[in-house]
Amino acid sequence: MILFLDFDGVLHPFDRPDGVFTLLADFERVMRDYPGVDIVISSAWRETHTVDELRQLFSPDIAQRIIGATPVFFDPQPHVRESEILDWLHSAGRSGEAWIAIDDTDWFFSTECANLLLVDPNTGFNSSSEQELRRRLSR
Repeated sequence: MILFLDFDGVLHPFDRPDGVFTLLADFERVMRDYPGVDIVISSAWRETHTVDELRQLFSPDIAQRIIGATPVFFDPQPHVRESEILDWLHSAGRSGEAWIAIDDTDWFFSTECANLLLVDPNTGFNSSSEQELRRRLSR
C-alpha cells in the first residue's frame, strides 16, 4: 500500500490558525499501526523542499517510510494531482499496487477516483479522517 500525502489542509488546517503541522502527531499515530504502508509526498511543499528536507518534519520512524515525492506537472491540466500520482506509480514500477491519496482539494482528482480520501481543509486530519483512513488501510 502506498499513501500519497498532502500537507496544507491535511496536516494542519489550510488557513493555519495555530501554525503548521499541528495534526502531524495524529497522522503519525495512525501510520504506526500500519507499518507496511509506504508514504509519498504529493504536497506542493515538494516544489520548494527536497525529500530529505521534508523527511525532517516527521518523526524518525515515519520519516524512514517516506520513499519519495510525486513529480510536479507545471502545465495546467485537469486532475493534476491524480495525474502526478499515476505518473509516479508508473515510473516506480508500482502501478498495480493499492494506493490512497489524502488531500483537501477534490478538483485535483477525477470524480471517479475511489483512491481519494478527501479531508476538510478547515479542520485537516480529524477523527473522521482517521476513522476513514483506518478503514481503508485495514482492507
